Amino acid sequence: MKQYADKIRLMIKNIEKGTIFFADDFLINNRQAVRVVLSRLVKAETIIRLGPGMYLKPKYSDLIKSFEYPSMEEIALALAKKEKARIIHSGAYAVHQMGLSTQVPVRSVFLTDGSPRKITLEDGREIVFKRTTAKNLSYKNNTIRMVVAALKEIGSTSIDTGIRKQLANILASSNVVDYKEDIQLAPEWIQKEILEILS
Repeated sequence: MKQYADKIRLMIKNIEKGTIFFADDFLINNRQAVRVVLSRLVKAETIIRLGPGMYLKPKYSDLIKSFEYPSMEEIALALAKKEKARIIHSGAYAVHQMGLSTQVPVRSVFLTDGSPRKITLEDGREIVFKRTTAKNLSYKNNTIRMVVAALKEIGSTSIDTGIRKQLANILASSNVVDYKEDIQLAPEWIQKEILEILS
């Protein structure tokens, strides 16, 4: 066990503080030994367990006088990178981020071309990955992608003057030519909405 512990400790020592890593990142055949060593390191507060098989090398913040914890997005991106999958935020997140709703989504939902699943973190928060089409992941411009996602979530019958005004402010510095290809990926009714807002 000591040889495994020494190897794992050395690998973690070489990881940058604030990095998310996974139990199966360690190229060691004895998975039980890896779990035992990581469990001991968690108890010693050398690392933090974020969720099933997922850990954090903690980084202390003098500003908040505590360890910095990754956001749900950072955790989701780490999981997607591990799986070599693409992810985008759900419409509920886009609606909230764009100031179109004050309601904070209870769960962090991401659309992906990877495996659909739900992950419950140690602190009770949930990350949900929902399978989506390649088309929904093809947007090159993040702003347009977020606008499209938000409008899909809100629905065509619920869009009012206030929402259009808020989106106009977000898109104010944009040039329709820059967004032409991305706009064409959206449903027809959303294309019309965006073009009217931009005009």
